[in-house]
Amino acid sequence: NLEMEYSSDDIAAARSFQFAMYIYASMATFWIYDYACSLHEEWSFLLRSHWNKVKGLYIATRYLPFILLTTNLYMNFSQHENPGRCRLLANIDSGIGMISAIFSEFFFLLRTYALWNNNRILLAAMLSTFFVSSKSTHYN
Repeated sequence: NLEMEYSSDDIAAARSFQFAMYIYASMATFWIYDYACSLHEEWSFLLRSHWNKVKGLYIATRYLPFILLTTNLYMNFSQHENPGRCRLLANIDSGIGMISAIFSEFFFLLRTYALWNNNRILLAAMLSTFFVSSKSTHYN
């Protein structure tokens, strides 16, 4: 008969992890529900419109988070006894996260530029702000 003693730190860490898993699972549920409710309209619009770079950027921006969320859920809900595989999954997750963030930022820039009637001053201000902020976060 093995009795295990857990410290209060172990219990707090387990509760924190459990809470994070509830958040991931609920986020996935609401996100899938939202996509399911709008999927027909979205795909009919996408299939009728012309294929171009902005449409490709939209599709990547819209659907890469699914891959990111799936990777996060898999990493957190499965047991990894192989540290190499765990590291590989974490690297893939980080890479997809960075690509997703960059795509969504560029999509936001393009959308804002279009809403402001292709104002070049606004474009220059947004791009300079983007590059300055990316440089400052790169060095920190």
